[in-house]
Amino acid sequence: MKIKYSKEFMVNNSKSSIINIQSKSAFTLIELIVAIALASILILVTAMIFKQASSAFSQSDARSEVYQNVRAAFDIIKRDISGATLNTRYELFQAFNDVSAASYSTIGAKEGSDILTLLSSTPNLADKPVALITYYLKDDNILYKLEKTDTSTLNTGISIFNLKTETEYKKLGLNVSSLQFRYYDKDAVVKWVDTWETGTNTAYQYLPNAVEVEMTVSDTLNRYTGTSTTIISIP
Repeated sequence: MKIKYSKEFMVNNSKSSIINIQSKSAFTLIELIVAIALASILILVTAMIFKQASSAFSQSDARSEVYQNVRAAFDIIKRDISGATLNTRYELFQAFNDVSAASYSTIGAKEGSDILTLLSSTPNLADKPVALITYYLKDDNILYKLEKTDTSTLNTGISIFNLKTETEYKKLGLNVSSLQFRYYDKDAVVKWVDTWETGTNTAYQYLPNAVEVEMTVSDTLNRYTGTSTTIISIP
């Protein structure tokens, strides 16, 4: 009887050891699953934070690029418009509002954009007293500027100048999707108007008091688009 009891005890003890081992193994597997889940969550959260930080940096970089491009263009436009003057015929400040692309197909002007031609006393070349300047937006969203320093513009009529046939345009700004001008007359009932033409046989024999310039510009990767406006006084 003792031997039999001893065998039964050994068998039961062996079964208990196996159950304990299985229990320990099962508990370790659960811990492993939980650890993997936590690690996955941690990786996901880290990736989301990195993506948000990267997106914020990209937006900031895009805004900075747009701001720099707009400021550079506005600086040049402001210098030219603030030096606007009239020739001896009281001409050479002419605005074209909401132009038709078909009418200006030779220079590729963008449909619905504005064109401004003016005589300025602040040309780039120091030995030239004036420059005939034209701003227009091409259909490929590039802002162009024409600068003619021929002094004959001081006495000739604006009808001699045909901006449709000019070829000396230079790039002033990239990724410009819209260009609009408005003109301020402090003595008029309607202060701001969309078009202006100065000449002996036109509504105005004088310059506007100020010009508002509005541009919509995007960065090179099209991550950000912003519209900027500036008002330039004419002394």
